[in-house]
Amino acid sequence: MVNENEKATFEYMNLFRGYMGIDSCVPAALLVAETEEECLSKEISDVSEERIYETMLSVADRLDIVNPFKDKAQFVRVYKAYGDFTGDFEWEIMMAESSRGFRYSAVSNALFNEYNSRFRLDSNTVLIAEGEKFIPNLKRLIDEHLGCNFTITTENKISLHVINRIFGKYENVEILNVNIYQYGFTNNRYDLIFSVPSFGTRNLADDENFMCRDQDAVALENLLLHTTGGGELVITMPARITYAQGKNGELRRFVQQTYRVKEIAELPERTFEGTGIKTYLIDVVNTKPGDDDVIVRRYKAVNRKNRRDTADELVIEEETFVMSDELEELGDWNINKIFSQQDEEWLKFQESSVRKMAMGDVAEIFRGKSVSKKDPNGSIGVVNISNIREYDIDYDSLDHFDEEERKITNYLLKEGDVLIPARGTAIRTAIFHEKSYPCIASSNIIVIRPETKMLSSTFLKLFLDSPLGEKMISGVQQGSTIINISYKDLNALEIPLPSIEEQQKKSDEYTKELTIYKETIAAAEKRWNEVVDKLREF
Repeated sequence: MVNENEKATFEYMNLFRGYMGIDSCVPAALLVAETEEECLSKEISDVSEERIYETMLSVADRLDIVNPFKDKAQFVRVYKAYGDFTGDFEWEIMMAESSRGFRYSAVSNALFNEYNSRFRLDSNTVLIAEGEKFIPNLKRLIDEHLGCNFTITTENKISLHVINRIFGKYENVEILNVNIYQYGFTNNRYDLIFSVPSFGTRNLADDENFMCRDQDAVALENLLLHTTGGGELVITMPARITYAQGKNGELRRFVQQTYRVKEIAELPERTFEGTGIKTYLIDVVNTKPGDDDVIVRRYKAVNRKNRRDTADELVIEEETFVMSDELEELGDWNINKIFSQQDEEWLKFQESSVRKMAMGDVAEIFRGKSVSKKDPNGSIGVVNISNIREYDIDYDSLDHFDEEERKITNYLLKEGDVLIPARGTAIRTAIFHEKSYPCIASSNIIVIRPETKMLSSTFLKLFLDSPLGEKMISGVQQGSTIINISYKDLNALEIPLPSIEEQQKKSDEYTKELTIYKETIAAAEKRWNEVVDKLREF
């Protein structure tokens, strides 16, 4: 039920919406409130419109806020309306309603409940990194744990002013205007840290001393440095931290060898509004790794009307545990592998005597090339995602363009290349067969070029299209709703590698049966069309 303060807040926001965009409501409200307070504190006797407006401009300079009002008349109308309202405004509600304008990943009620369930009652010092992301539940979190000393960080100046207004009278709350993606943003350590760092952007941390400069990875490394002995970090990360190699892989191994990984939990799609990036809730404790179990979970969203809605409630869909040393043996935090260990097909694959190798050791893997200018009469064909069918490639509908061949030499497709979409809504594989003209793959396609003496293209397609292969590919998938696969991550994908003779035997049988299948379908369609045409003669 909406209380009087909430009602007044929404009415006040509706007043602003008549004059400006939703992203300007909070700074405008701050200027109005601060202007009134300054007039009262300085006991300004001249309350003319001109004096009030001048006071607002000086407040804007002091707070370093860009004036969102079109002119003096607009400000004065809003200022006078503000004076007519009674009660206290709910600044968290205003921030939450305007969060899209601040362009950060706000923590939903469902995800907040998961964070709150991990709150340690023995925590004396708690850090909420980038606290504005936890609005509108930030005040609730602190009110429920008044015995703890909280530090809230924010880099955004508008958020800083709002959070100061919310917690100005709290003796147990310290607010820092700092950047958590920089070393030494604070000299303190904390018993518990909550964080939802920036992800899904191309912004890199300025400090090159971090193991990985992606902002989410920097937050993981940096915030762990600020946990006390036995302290705990609960952080939401994009999926790549669980499986990616390179710098992300180095960071993952460092965390696992230095700290105790307590929990790895896959969150459902639409946990965050406006992004399809797959995310994980990671819980790490600042103690030496030992024989402790690592909790592994997969959550699903319930009580939402359609898939586009942000998750309203999270419930555990699957849950298991793995020993720390077993997790280290796996080489990553891919929970699909962990859950698959309970799957008969996965167990059969792991226990089989067939040789297994990383795909990058027996194939060259690269991304296609972006083509900006298309030419229907061009001499070079371009294979797009739409050209990849269930069993083959639709060469008749290829795009074409013209380019000097020397500029595309490294992208030219060869006989037997296996193509797989890097993004989209469905995973399909196809084998490229050379044409009378050169072809390349578009940038939305990953090209896998097997070492022919070790790996058959058809055998590889058979495996990638199998239920087990699809599970393994989904494990390196960065998106949830929309597929997003990095060609670099496919290098580590483990595939079966029997002798080339055994592979060829399977490939030959597949090719033979596929031909029979297509001929049978074509004959059935021909017969059906003939029958229908005959029956339609009246």
